[in-house]
Amino acid sequence: MDFELIKCKDAPAYLYRRDVFFVDLREPWQYAQYHLAGAYNFPYEHLQEWEHRLPRGKKIIFYCEHGNLSLMAAKRVSRHGYQVAALLGGVHCFLERNANIR
Repeated sequence: MDFELIKCKDAPAYLYRRDVFFVDLREPWQYAQYHLAGAYNFPYEHLQEWEHRLPRGKKIIFYCEHGNLSLMAAKRVSRHGYQVAALLGGVHCFLERNANIR
């Protein structure tokens, strides 16, 4: 595996860091309802269209609803030399464990 797995209890340590780029893989309507602070919305279904626009030199952390799509995206994008991680359990796990952070 060429990417890191981040437990939802450890994810707050990555928020608001300049060297981290959060990618919300959910649909725009889901992102509009709630998302992690500073996250960018790049829907998984359009991965081929946006993967080349990801920033180099930053850790890219993918997340989705429950964690499945983020694993697939991390696996694919890591092959192109990006520093990639996937948030285990997705945004739901993050919000359950970190209710005070939005």
